[in-house]
Amino acid sequence: NVDTKDKAIIREIKRVNEIGRPILVGTTSVEHSELIHQMLNQEGIPHAVLNAKIHQSEALIVAQAGRKGAVIISTNMAGRGTDILLGGNPEGMSADLLETEMFKRGTLHQLAFKLLDEGETAAREYANNHPKLSEELVDWLLSTKKEMDAALVEIEKIQVIGYLAKKLGAAYDVEYNDVVKVLRLVHSGFSAEARDYLEGIDKDVALAEDAARQWDMYGRYQRIHEDTAQAAQFLGEMVFDKHYNARAALIRATLAGNRAEAEAISAEIPALGPEWIDRIETVMEQTQREREEVWQLGGLHVIGSERHESRRIDNQLRGRAARQGDPGSSRFFLSLEDELMRRFGGERLKSWMNKGVMSSIPEDMPLEFGVLDKMIANAQERVEGFNFDMRKNIVEYDDVMNKQRQAIYSERRKILLGEGIDYDERIDEAFASAIAELVDNYVVNYISYIQGEVSRMIQEATTEATDTLHVNSVIVRLRGLLPDVVSLDRAELNELSAKELEERLMELAYENEENGYNLVQLMQAMGRFLPLLPPIPNLGALAGRKGGQLQARENIRREYIQYVRSFFDEFVAEQVELEPEERDRIWQEAEDGLNQAFSQFSVEGLSVKNAPGRQLRFKQKGDEVLRQLLLNTLAAMEPEQLTVALEAYVKSQQEKWRKQIGDEEYRNFQRLLLLDSIDREWRDYLTAMDDLRREVGLEALGQRDPKVQYKLRSAEMFMDMRGNIEQHIVDNFFTQIASHQAFIKQQEAEVAYQTQAHDAGFQVVKRKDGKGSQLRRDMPKVGRNDPCPCGSGKKYKNCHMKQDQAKAAGKQPVNGRPKQTKQPARVSAAVKRKKKKKRRRR
Repeated sequence: NVDTKDKAIIREIKRVNEIGRPILVGTTSVEHSELIHQMLNQEGIPHAVLNAKIHQSEALIVAQAGRKGAVIISTNMAGRGTDILLGGNPEGMSADLLETEMFKRGTLHQLAFKLLDEGETAAREYANNHPKLSEELVDWLLSTKKEMDAALVEIEKIQVIGYLAKKLGAAYDVEYNDVVKVLRLVHSGFSAEARDYLEGIDKDVALAEDAARQWDMYGRYQRIHEDTAQAAQFLGEMVFDKHYNARAALIRATLAGNRAEAEAISAEIPALGPEWIDRIETVMEQTQREREEVWQLGGLHVIGSERHESRRIDNQLRGRAARQGDPGSSRFFLSLEDELMRRFGGERLKSWMNKGVMSSIPEDMPLEFGVLDKMIANAQERVEGFNFDMRKNIVEYDDVMNKQRQAIYSERRKILLGEGIDYDERIDEAFASAIAELVDNYVVNYISYIQGEVSRMIQEATTEATDTLHVNSVIVRLRGLLPDVVSLDRAELNELSAKELEERLMELAYENEENGYNLVQLMQAMGRFLPLLPPIPNLGALAGRKGGQLQARENIRREYIQYVRSFFDEFVAEQVELEPEERDRIWQEAEDGLNQAFSQFSVEGLSVKNAPGRQLRFKQKGDEVLRQLLLNTLAAMEPEQLTVALEAYVKSQQEKWRKQIGDEEYRNFQRLLLLDSIDREWRDYLTAMDDLRREVGLEALGQRDPKVQYKLRSAEMFMDMRGNIEQHIVDNFFTQIASHQAFIKQQEAEVAYQTQAHDAGFQVVKRKDGKGSQLRRDMPKVGRNDPCPCGSGKKYKNCHMKQDQAKAAGKQPVNGRPKQTKQPARVSAAVKRKKKKKRRRR
């Protein structure tokens, strides 16, 4: 049983540990590792447990699993990816040695706080009394603080940008003005542009990252230097980070046998004396000596507490021993009560264990037979086969989504990169499909379309279990297609069967077609995504004029009629074969109606009080005229002509927007619209597919294969999604392009404002109250005779003043000097006095 197996594992650990061989115990659960951990504690065997509770140091612990006498318990191959070296890992042991015996980050923070709060004497006394500190660290903290304070004084004079421009310019051999430009770009968040600029002037791009790091460092110290606690933490972190990096460098140099480099590091870094080099070398010698001893003892011994469901995991655990030619061994312990044996061991194994000699063997006696190995291997194969079938079933479901995902992502990638796709063609196809569908539904096959919708609504409103038809639900859903349905007698309709109700409703459809209401519905459907009717002018605004209202109304009338005429000509495209007499008749009727609407808007006595009422009546009359113009135009066309006219009108409106926002931004809008349409519908589709996958299992109750039903319904849903993508493109093209234009203008204004501010030496920063922004100089104003901020030692007027003035004025220097403008001749004082006397005489 399991208890005797665990006892056998402990005996095996004791036996191997007594001779000094390292041991790695692999378990399949945290509970089992904790149980073995408790049993080892009872036996007094030192060991370490890896079960994800101390995941930060698991790699360090398992790296030392090859040391002499080490015992490591690892759950599910914790610490994988880390080499187990016989005798131990010298780099890890050295790092652990320095971390254990040297000061930690918190200790250095306390020393820094003591220095800033109580003074240098108290800090030195504290360092001398602490076993891991020294006065050298106090000197290091003092020098760091002195350096930062000196930088702060300089920053107060010339700001952070001026200080860093001098410092980084000297370090990277870059001109002062070039460094300033890089700093401004980095501080504004344009790091990529800063790197491009450095590449353009053939300088090290690391300057950009260094500039960002140092700006943050000095900016932070500038904010917190007056707070003792925060300043102490800042200085402690700076010194500790440098010391920690020096420790790692010292270990690498020593282990590589480069003692000269190690001694140089030791001499440069305080509290890292040469004695640490000797101790690291001692650790290295110890690991080499232990490696030889462990090698002679037989290497790492791996113990498996049970067999995993997958042979691959067992082989990985077994492979931790005897790595790269090292000696080693492995042994696995199993019980008939293990989950693997209970579920997949089979009755054959149990009956074999209970027959003959096997039945008299004690339970705690280990058994090792080739037959047992084969049975266990067969059990693992059955588990793997079972898991494979489960994964195969999942993969078959996932395969449907994978193919659809590949199709969507491939299309999305083409749109994103602009390769292998024509945006205009893609959008034109969507509009052509939508227009063709509308013309077919409302003109060509209107009766069939309405009959299909009526039949569908009746079916959806019928309860299958009771065969009850909810007439009110049908009426509510059909109000848009059949407006007269609300005037029918509800009581009469409730008495009708489904077939009779369908026939009664279809009578309304025939009436719509006879009255031409189908064209009104076509116009309404088109108006949802395409502006077909030009807006009515606001004549009510004339109430604010003090005079000339009649002439103003006449001017508006003339301009608006010309605008409507251009709309009519655009809609009735040249491709549409409409008789000239018919075209003139339609237009003349509309023009007469508009003239009558304008003439009925009286400007006599027009005031702010009565203007809204008059404007409302004018708008109603104008809308009626325009609607009739559109209906007459639609009625005069054949379906093919109507399709051509609508497609041509869409194209003309698109070209107008292209000219307004430019080809580049128009293309950007097309790309954004296509991506947004795909992303929106794809997200909804994924949610619907998850619901389908959870529900499709119920198909088995109806004697249908859930997998087949899933594939069929997913294909239908995918085609519906593609149709929704096309519809989203059509519905949002003209509604979103106006907001896109407004966004472009706002963005261009912000970029121009920031660019102008940067060129003038200012930063655009948010106000302290968070409302709006303000301009602030990024460098102090320098006087003519002040020292130049570049650090050359010259006066500003003799160094960079002329270049800065030329840049501020938008002029490029010529040969290092700004262009000279011709100054007007000065008028002498004598001439001024003569002119003054003449004026007095007059």
